[in-house]
This record gives sequence, structure tokens and C-alpha cells, in this order.
Amino acid sequence: MKISYIVPALKNMGPILVVRDLVSYLTKYCPESEVYIYYLDEIKNPIPVSCKTFWIKDPKSLNVLFESDIIHSHGIRPDFYVFRNRKKFRGKCFSTIHSSFFEEYKVLYNSLVGYLVELLWTKLLQRHDSVIVLTEVMKQHYVGKIDVNKLVVINNGRNIQYKEIEERDQLVFDKLRNKYKILGVACVLTKRKGIHQVVNILPFIADFAFVIIGDGPEMENLKSLSINLGVQDRCIFLGSRLEANRYNVLFDFYIFPSYMEGLPLSLLEAAAMSKTIICSAIPVHKEIFTEDEVSFFQLDDSDSLLRAIKIANVRCKELKANVFSKYRTHYTAQIMGRSYYELYSKLIR
Repeated sequence: MKISYIVPALKNMGPILVVRDLVSYLTKYCPESEVYIYYLDEIKNPIPVSCKTFWIKDPKSLNVLFESDIIHSHGIRPDFYVFRNRKKFRGKCFSTIHSSFFEEYKVLYNSLVGYLVELLWTKLLQRHDSVIVLTEVMKQHYVGKIDVNKLVVINNGRNIQYKEIEERDQLVFDKLRNKYKILGVACVLTKRKGIHQVVNILPFIADFAFVIIGDGPEMENLKSLSINLGVQDRCIFLGSRLEANRYNVLFDFYIFPSYMEGLPLSLLEAAAMSKTIICSAIPVHKEIFTEDEVSFFQLDDSDSLLRAIKIANVRCKELKANVFSKYRTHYTAQIMGRSYYELYSKLIR
């Protein structure tokens, strides 16, 4: 089976890490598969992958792509490439939707932009043979917008390896740990992630510090908020870090206050490291985890968030054991990879 993935670029981003994990599974456990990645944009410092990669604008490489049994696109531009070139592909075409287009672009811009992007994107998917969504919540959202017979639910999965932390960062955590319990998160700092909710309640939990790993358009607003609230000494912005999930081991609690997600890799990474998780009670989070596995809170409700932190503190051992058990049985990269491989095999048969 010859499988070609199409991605925007080999960036260190969630959807691309999913592709990397799929490639790793296929090359390791399905040796009869030939796997390739095509990227639209060349960038500095691309993430390493365990297969051959090609710049899609290089015409010498396109024979492999057009003759592949499986063509699997990720993102609006790769989906458009498949839509525009569908007649050239010999094999079956797949796409994975990593979020709700409407909700994502509504938060970034406004409802009208969200509606128009979703309308356009779902039209592009009409020429694909199968469209994968990450949860049942996402599937219900797209029923009526995409042919229900094409929709397939496959959860994300992740595998984690413990890696060393830079000494300068380790010293930051060591200093904090002498005084505080540590809440932590690693994400792109956008409004959608809702990080301000945690900063807002820091004045009421004097025995906690909050470490934020990541960068993004909300960075300066969050820093200003921490200064205005007088908590800048225990609201720490480390900035962007490669393989940010390796920092999970240093958090006492992983806190994820997002307003909207597809199926967040960062929660799976925290579960894989047996962390006590506090997260917003949005439908996707409540589908993948239960109250016996994580501590939920209601969005934009400071009292609810404070209660969730208190519950997580009291039930710490129980929650981390339960969430790790759920991860091992549902959300490893091997489970995800096997599900994709079975879907590929079914459609080409």
C-alpha cells in the first residue's frame, strides 16, 4: 500500500504531529506500506519524520503522489489541492478535520467569517472519499454539511518520551516548587485557549504558581493582566519550547481552559504522563474524559474554576491514575495508527 500525506508545512503543530505519529506507526508496524509526506511550504527547522518528504512544487516527485493508493490531506490548502487535482489521483482521498471550522474562525475573527470558511471548506471535501473527524461531537457538527456516509470518527493518539529539560528552565521550576504548587499549560496563546481565566483567579490561590509554555498573539495581554493583578511573580511565561510536552513532568497539575477544541493533543500528552488534569467542561473534553478522570470547570466562572482546582488537589492520586488508564486503552499513537490503517485497507478493498 502506497500512502502519501499532504500537509501545509512540516511545522511543530498539532495536526502535523498527528501525521508524524501516523507515519511512525505505519513504517514500524506495517512494513508493506510505502509512506511519503508532501508539504506545500518550505520552512526553516522542519520537524523530523521517519519517511521520505517532498516539496509538492517539485514536479519530479508528483508521480509518486498521483499513483498512491491513499492520499491523505490535512488542512484547508492541502484539501484544496486534492479538490483541484482529484482527477489526477489514482487512489482514494482522505482528509482529517482537526477542529470545528466555524467555532475556530468565529473566535479568531467573527461569526460571519466562521460561517463562510466552514461553507467553503466543506465544499472542498466533496471530492474526498472519506473525511475523518476526531470525536462524536465533531461528527454531529458536520452531519448535514458533509455526506454522513463519508464521516468516520478516529480519536487522536500520542506517544510520549521523557526528555531532559534545559537547565535554565529547570532552575525556574525548582525555585517555584520551594513555595508553590505548580499549575501548567503548553499551548499557542490565542483567545480560544482561555488562559486569562487562570490568570484571573491567581490572586485567590496564593499557594499556587502558574507556568505558561508557548507563544502567540495573546502573550502581551496575558502578561499585562498578570501585572495588573499583582501576580507576575508567580505567573511565569517561558515562551515557546520544542517538544513542550516534556515539561509536563514538572507540573503538579495540567490546566487547560480552552473554549473550543477538536481533540487536544496536549490533554492526551498530560494523561500519558499521568498528570492531574483540570479542564473546561466543553463537550469534546466531556466526551473523551469523565469526572472520575479529570476535574471539570465551567467556562468564564471563577468560582467553578476555583472549586475544580480544590477538587483536583484533594483527589490528585485517584484522578491521575484513572486518566492514565484511559490514555493507555484509548489514546496511544498505536491505537490511532491501527484505526487509520484499517480504514485505509477497507476503502481500497
